[in-house]
Amino acid sequence: MMVLGALEGTSRRWLITGVAGFIGSNLLEALLRLDQTVVGLDNFATGHRRNLSEVERSVAAERWKRFRFIEGDIRDMQACREAMAGVDVVLHQAALGSVPRSIADPITSNEVNVGGFQRGQWRGFSQHDGGSPRCVGVALHLRSVELDLW
Repeated sequence: MMVLGALEGTSRRWLITGVAGFIGSNLLEALLRLDQTVVGLDNFATGHRRNLSEVERSVAAERWKRFRFIEGDIRDMQACREAMAGVDVVLHQAALGSVPRSIADPITSNEVNVGGFQRGQWRGFSQHDGGSPRCVGVALHLRSVELDLW
């Protein structure tokens, strides 16, 4: 099933972690253009407010109203739980990139890139009301990737 075909006419609530990054903001734009509802979680460690502003300028005001932003850290369980309320699908993009950064500060890199995902997936993401949402830890090109999410 084509991802676009699965989304047309079906509204879901998505969480994008790392929404202010390059990949996260592009996913946000694509989903809003498909009339989906999106919650975004980011702490701006590597993402930028300008990415969100660019998405806001590129989509209609009615579509932008379908986006809720939470400034928070993937390592913060309360922020994850708040972001997860009512979510159907998680697109997990939050990470600290950079090999030099990971060498200079391996503990923080591991805590965010591994620990943040594990805590979110097993404690925050899986404890929302109504059962577990789908958690997709890869970027999807919503125009060409064939993936049966449901």
